[in-house]
Amino acid sequence: MSEIRTTDLQKVVSALKKSDRKYLSLEDLSKIVGLYSDTLGTELSFFEPMVLMDSSLNMKNLLGPAEAYLAKKEEARKGQPKRMMVSASELAFYPTISSFVYAKMTTAGGLVDASVKLDDHDLKILSKLVAREIKARRSSKRKAAKKSS
Repeated sequence: MSEIRTTDLQKVVSALKKSDRKYLSLEDLSKIVGLYSDTLGTELSFFEPMVLMDSSLNMKNLLGPAEAYLAKKEEARKGQPKRMMVSASELAFYPTISSFVYAKMTTAGGLVDASVKLDDHDLKILSKLVAREIKARRSSKRKAAKKSS
């Protein structure tokens, strides 16, 4: 079976919690959530395989397993480290590698301090700047080669 999309499942759990009705059919739930009943039934068949075949099933019974599944997914997601991102505005602040080194690694007199330790974010910025510099040099070499030939 395919895995259910977490965003759709969150919509379903929210709709089931907000509903005051004791019985909620698949069609009623699909109208509340905004998904086609076939699509919703396919996704909910992860919890109850008979959802598509038996239209008399109460969708409120799926609230417990769905919440447990979301809690398990959230717990697994918390264990993963966050991805370190470098924004374009941060890269635009340093036009060259030397400007980054001057801003981060120099003392008041303009001398490079060898004892400066860069954190992971600064190293990521530096690697992006180096990649940008290499790309610019390669493109300038290609342009020079095309002009000479």
